[in-house]
Amino acid sequence: MTASTVTTSPVETLFATLNLSAYTPEEQEQLLTDISDTIFQGTLTRLIERMDTATRGDFNELMDHDASGDEVASFLKKRVPGAENATLEAVREVTEDIAALKVPEEAS
Repeated sequence: MTASTVTTSPVETLFATLNLSAYTPEEQEQLLTDISDTIFQGTLTRLIERMDTATRGDFNELMDHDASGDEVASFLKKRVPGAENATLEAVREVTEDIAALKVPEEAS
């Protein structure tokens, strides 16, 4: 691959945007925990928004029966359009939000 064809994954872009090296290890851990929670919530929201009424009912029933992670993943892949993209969309949104909050270097 040449330098012009190198692509950066959304997760790599997120980490670069966070600039984790600017934080203490404790702050890094808290920041990553908070970001993970935000991404999880964003992913879940996207998935639920894409479900029709019957799928939501079936999903609630599945969750009521303590389904395994594999069962939930299988259900989402089969029943929710675009499920495979929901997490990447959430990561991109969080990255954009963080980038928008950054103060320009000259202003600090």
